[in-house]
Amino acid sequence: MKRLISVLVVLGALLLGSHTDSLTQQQTTKVYWMSTVVVPLGKLPEYHAFAEKELIPLQEKHGYHYVAGWQTIIGDIEEVITVAEFDNMDAYFKARVNLLGSAEWKPVSAKFDGLSKSIRTRMLSAVPYINKMK
Repeated sequence: MKRLISVLVVLGALLLGSHTDSLTQQQTTKVYWMSTVVVPLGKLPEYHAFAEKELIPLQEKHGYHYVAGWQTIIGDIEEVITVAEFDNMDAYFKARVNLLGSAEWKPVSAKFDGLSKSIRTRMLSAVPYINKMK
């Protein structure tokens, strides 16, 4: 576990250093973490209950601030999309390291693995002409 945290810290430092051009293009320092989780169709109700009662509360405890969540209804209907807001990239990295280093994460992670096929994440910044969130 210590090795994982060390690797995450190094990756975070590298990402911060490599994103200087994109940071200058951002209108604000706030960043958004979007995750798209593919859940087996038969496990959607179980996944939603798990996310509501275990996954999201644990992530929020460690600094994630969720602002939106969706489930696709046409096409890839097994996708669950969530978006969390952070004040800046440093806040995201701190929350991520705290979450992955917590004692509670291991059993939650194992349960997540059993309820999901895959996860894709992206870091986003808001565009000023559409997003009016404050």
